[in-house]
Amino acid sequence: MNERKKLKKQLVNKYIFKMYLSVNEVKKILSENPKDKHDTLFASLTVGCVKINAVVFPTPDKMLLGFDILVKDTPESEEWICYDTLSDEIKLSPRSIEQSMFDILNREVKEYGLSYTDCNFEVINGKSIKAE
Repeated sequence: MNERKKLKKQLVNKYIFKMYLSVNEVKKILSENPKDKHDTLFASLTVGCVKINAVVFPTPDKMLLGFDILVKDTPESEEWICYDTLSDEIKLSPRSIEQSMFDILNREVKEYGLSYTDCNFEVINGKSIKAE
């Protein structure tokens, strides 16, 4: 069983994948240069205490695809904190988006010592910072 499936089974309702736009809608937005340019969330994958959002965002001359990595400061927290923004490329097919987003998220979790089940941040004067 691959790591994504293990986490999905372990975390049950704390593993959530949602598509807000179809692949064709995302491809259409990326191919256009709309006058009303704004960030558009098209998919989100929450795995315990970390989350990755796939976003189509504007640049001066075209729309691009990017990812926001978000974390919680405590496992029970309702709020998400933006941790990093990435511009990895993924294949836009309905079958591969969830796995691709998981692969990107998993790489970031391993590279930066994040956790799916624990928050590795210490609290100082009421503010959370990443422990060194």
